[in-house]
Order: sequence, then C-alpha cells, then structure tokens
Amino acid sequence: MRKLIISLIITVGFATSASSQYLDPNFSIQNFKVFVQVIDKAKEGCWTNISETRKYIKNKLSSRGANIVDEQSKTDLTLRFAIMAQRTGHGWCYGNMSLGLTANIMIGEYMILGTFYQKDAVDIKSQHFNNSAVKWLEKTLPELK
Repeated sequence: MRKLIISLIITVGFATSASSQYLDPNFSIQNFKVFVQVIDKAKEGCWTNISETRKYIKNKLSSRGANIVDEQSKTDLTLRFAIMAQRTGHGWCYGNMSLGLTANIMIGEYMILGTFYQKDAVDIKSQHFNNSAVKWLEKTLPELK
C-alpha cells in the first residue's frame, strides 16, 4: 500500500498538463478592457490566498497596459483563473490550475465567450496551492504581453 501511495505522489507530482491554443505573437493585452475572474473550487484549505492572487493578476495585467474593469458586461476580454483541488487521505492537496483568456462578444442580449488562450497545470502539494499558484502565474502571465 505504501508503494502505491508513493507511486501516486510521484506520478501526480511530476505530471504537468500544459495545453495552449495558438496565440498570435503580435497580440497585446494593452488597452483592452479586461475583467478578472478568479474561481475557487479548492476544498479543505487547499487554497486560501484568493484575494491576494486576484490582486496579483490585476496588477500584472495593469502593468502591461490593460484596463481592469469590475463588470464583465463592460469588458472586451475576460481572464479566468481557477483552482480545483482537494486533500488526499494523507493530507496532501492535489488538483488543477487553469488560466484562460476569452473574448466577450455581445449578440443582442447574449454574451458569447470565445476562448483564444488556455493553459492548465496539474500539481500536488504537501500543504496548499498558495505559493505554487503565484509561481505558476509568474511563468504563465508573461505569455499575455
């Protein structure tokens, strides 16, 4: 049983799923109105610095020239960051981090979201995702120059 648990931890610990759709190298987030959406689907204390992470994302986008807005209906783009995680029976947190950028298009009274950037990572941590989420965003956000 112990070997199975160690194998699982090693497998999940080194597993990283990164999928990214094509992003035009000339694309810049500068001057776009961006709504930042942070989704917390972590359970049992696997992610607790949600407001700090939201501020971090907004500051990084603002420093790149994006105009951060607080209402999704008044925006060009939505940047969505989500963590879905839970604890194992041995107290470790495992889960998925996801970052997506969508264009918001209004057709009549309906908002259509077209995703043109998506990146995901799978991870396992002995305590929580607080530090690893910010470190992953430090590597991932620069792709949205």
